[in-house]
Amino acid sequence: MSLRTYEALYIVTPEAEDDVVQTVAKAVEKIVTDNGGATVRLDIWGRRRLAYKVKKHAEGCYILFRFDAGPSVIPKLETYFRLSEHVIRYLVTHFDEQMLRLEAEQQLRKEEEIRAGVAGRGVWGDRGRDDEEDEDEEGPRRRGRRGGRPERRAAVAATDDDEDDENGRDDED
Repeated sequence: MSLRTYEALYIVTPEAEDDVVQTVAKAVEKIVTDNGGATVRLDIWGRRRLAYKVKKHAEGCYILFRFDAGPSVIPKLETYFRLSEHVIRYLVTHFDEQMLRLEAEQQLRKEEEIRAGVAGRGVWGDRGRDDEEDEDEEGPRRRGRRGGRPERRAAVAATDDDEDDENGRDDED
């Protein structure tokens, strides 16, 4: 039996105390480890507002748990989530090799950017720098009816010269 990488995101009721949240997290971790799995990462995000009410709750304590386990662990884990009175919503996803590879590449890129940013530009990066090239532009970008793309502005400007007055005659008459 080969181990696969999974990620479980579950939400604990907001009424639960910190020790109850820790107990639920340890119980989930124990289910995985007792069935031959291994913990990769356990993050308790804390209390956050939900996008919509779930079982009459507007908030919940989010827990993200990444683990390596066999496929037989998932039904046991989902059964625990369904039967637990503290868990109000859960989602378990499988990470295939391609997803793990992409995540590792993103992490490497992020680390390289941090190293390059700290060495080259300081803490704030390019945000605080004032480029002289900005002064060469036409001016502030206009938005609204006559703003938008430059080719659109040119077309609108060309039609403004040919506008008729309210009687349908050209202004030049």
